[in-house]
Amino acid sequence: MLSAVNAVMDAHCLTPVGPGPRPANDPAPLKPARAEPAQRYLVAGKYRLYPFDRHARPYFDQALTRQGVALSDYSFSNNVIWLAQASGFYQLIEGCFCLFVLTGNGLTMLLPPIGDGRRQYRALKRCVKIMDLYNPSPAQARIDFVYKDFLKVLEVADDGAAPLLAGERWHAEIANPDYIYRSRDLIELRGNAYKTKRNEINQFRRAHPNHQVLPFAPGHRDAALALVNSWMQTRLRTLPDGPVDEFLYNLEMERKAIQRAIAVYQELRLEGLSLFIDGRLEGFTFGERLNRDVANVLIEKTNFEIQGAAQYLFREFAKVFADCTYINVGDDLGFENLRRVKMSYRPAMFGEKIILRRPLGA
Repeated sequence: MLSAVNAVMDAHCLTPVGPGPRPANDPAPLKPARAEPAQRYLVAGKYRLYPFDRHARPYFDQALTRQGVALSDYSFSNNVIWLAQASGFYQLIEGCFCLFVLTGNGLTMLLPPIGDGRRQYRALKRCVKIMDLYNPSPAQARIDFVYKDFLKVLEVADDGAAPLLAGERWHAEIANPDYIYRSRDLIELRGNAYKTKRNEINQFRRAHPNHQVLPFAPGHRDAALALVNSWMQTRLRTLPDGPVDEFLYNLEMERKAIQRAIAVYQELRLEGLSLFIDGRLEGFTFGERLNRDVANVLIEKTNFEIQGAAQYLFREFAKVFADCTYINVGDDLGFENLRRVKMSYRPAMFGEKIILRRPLGA
């Protein structure tokens, strides 16, 4: 059984995970992480995985530029925010960026290896080996948020029913997709499909003539945190039908992710807006550009009791990314109410995602 190690890394004992043989015409692989000593790392056999922190960003961004995946999960900021409840670790394997997460369920991967397609298969085989070295059971190995085209990297079983990795069958499960809209649709809200949205925005503007939208600033943090607490209390008063445990878990994860986003807003170089009504902060939203053509909305929270505030702030934020063709607002976390809201804006497409799992009997 292997465990996390806290120590000052000695250059003489470092065993970097190298890029392996370079295929013909292959672009230069990412260099092994990392240039400066780390105070903490995770050990699995001869492999060392480094904390997913600010030092990882250059590697992550460079790999993602090559990959060109515009899903919300393929964002450095998004992973930093949502990893507040877990321990993220990374390494450069076969020239690919590989992101692992350590939770009560063992060591798994948040994303498949990101990099040149000719290297991804070899990288994944080594990543599975790392998970197997760390976890007590092979069945704990899992890769979350796999973009659909990644399956082309894998072999396919003769019956076409399952992907194969080194001849071993894996389960492919459909995950909650991202909702992706045309920026122009969200800004203009034209046609009968958006009539209700236009009415809600007009009602809000008439009811609150003293509203103001400003770029989010450090001075707004305390008010934003207070709004998050108020939002949490309201959500707890409206528990949905069905299993409550999963709802409460996701709700707490979202609360901590939002708090983390507020804390590292400037460090992550996010773009944001704050909505004030009569001088009081009643909403805020954060986002970023995934690439030149796709923006990504990370966070949006408004006072539930103010009708039209959410619709108004969402449209104003869409204007910030008017130069992008599409705006990705992420998935619905499995919340039915969030699914209905996101569907009401008429997605132009869905960002498909898959979870790869080893069979339980493995």
